Amino acid sequence: MPKHSDNTVVEDGFEVIGVNPIPKNERNMSPWKFFIFWAMASGAALVPIAGKELYNMGLIYAIIAIVIALLIGLIPAGLISDMGRQIPVPSLVVARKTYGYMTSGAYSLIFTFLNLGYFGLNDSVGAVILSSLTHSPILYWYIIMGAIQILLVLLGAKWLEYFFRYTAPLLVISFGILTYFLFTTYTINVSNLLNPIGKYTWGGALDFLLGFSILAWTYKISTQSRFGRPFSGRENKKTRAGYFVASPLGIMLPVLLMGIVGFFGNSLNPGSGWNIAVLSFPGVSGTDRIIIIIAAILLALSLIHPNAMNLYPATADLLTSIQPLFGKSVHEKWAQPVATLLLGIGGIILAIEGILARISGFIDILEAIIFPFTFILIFDWFKNLRHTTRIGDYYKIPRNIKNNIKFASLIPAFIGTVIAIFGIGPYDYIFAYFPKALFGSFIGLLLYIVIYYIRPERVQLSEKQNDYDRFNMEAEDSQ
Repeated sequence: MPKHSDNTVVEDGFEVIGVNPIPKNERNMSPWKFFIFWAMASGAALVPIAGKELYNMGLIYAIIAIVIALLIGLIPAGLISDMGRQIPVPSLVVARKTYGYMTSGAYSLIFTFLNLGYFGLNDSVGAVILSSLTHSPILYWYIIMGAIQILLVLLGAKWLEYFFRYTAPLLVISFGILTYFLFTTYTINVSNLLNPIGKYTWGGALDFLLGFSILAWTYKISTQSRFGRPFSGRENKKTRAGYFVASPLGIMLPVLLMGIVGFFGNSLNPGSGWNIAVLSFPGVSGTDRIIIIIAAILLALSLIHPNAMNLYPATADLLTSIQPLFGKSVHEKWAQPVATLLLGIGGIILAIEGILARISGFIDILEAIIFPFTFILIFDWFKNLRHTTRIGDYYKIPRNIKNNIKFASLIPAFIGTVIAIFGIGPYDYIFAYFPKALFGSFIGLLLYIVIYYIRPERVQLSEKQNDYDRFNMEAEDSQ
């Protein structure tokens, strides 16, 4: 089991639980809180860029593409959410059994830097907006925005949830104000934007959406859902369904609404008009101009939401990788605050170095690695691990190579990643209709399923005892 048997979540004001199991008394988030949490994590000033990326499709097809992306990601995201409620640890800790302790640690390091990339993207957009509005050096805003995000993550998931919930109205109101002035200040011929405007492919559009939103967030969901009420066979179907869909709906609703507004903004100034917070709004003056400036500043500050949920999982990812280094040290509890501080500084540096200009290439790499990893993990959890493992199993460092590097899962995931990056040569034409990263993930998953059934390694626990009850009793016993 984890080194700190009391599993203290917060000490001296900072969250110190790291990647250890969350005590039952701290697991009380409702489906509504899940929804608000992920809607705020997803919705921010960068999200209208989806309108720019889908612009050539025309508005109708762009909306259809967003709905299709939701349907593709709904089940994986829901299953990861349930995983966090059944066993209150981050998904990369669960991955120790699927991929092996060392392999999961390596993935954790990779995902740490991918999360920092997203941190840099959001920090860049916020700094651009605030620098433009205040006519001040952009470097100041890189640092100020980053420092606020670091402080929130140091306080932990509980305070993040409070912050997200109580600032949600400010984001909705500020974005609503800018949307209002967008349509009342500019003349937008909506009928000309309904149908395709230029060259596009469905595969490319879905690849962007999945990597920009739902499937890129999916593996992180259990980092927050582990604070949800424990999974129980006694909860009604409505409650269970609420927990299942709350996170994916929270992620995709802002993409839909803010993407549509970004779409119209892009029609005014292709390439940059999606960023409605920096539009000039000609002819608007006086009180209205002040209202617009305040709304734009609040929208820029909304980037704190997703960036906190880039830095928070980045910290969990790093701790998953380095946890064995602490041994029996009592200082493990301070690993989370220190890692948060160092990673936050790293994210600020990425923003300063201009990662925003590399958004397309960054998302391609992100989805190529994360998608195959996530699909295989979900299958192994749902089919195998939830039946055969206990919480303590995830914290025992194996003494042999077999359980440190599990080639049965690593090779399919690697093949899926290679296909997601390089395609399939003469048959690449199918990716005009089907997202390449998703195709690679399905191939990796199918290979793993074949290997899984050829070489089954499953030792069933009592089939008379429900999984959710078993994990909950273990969690109580460990406290």
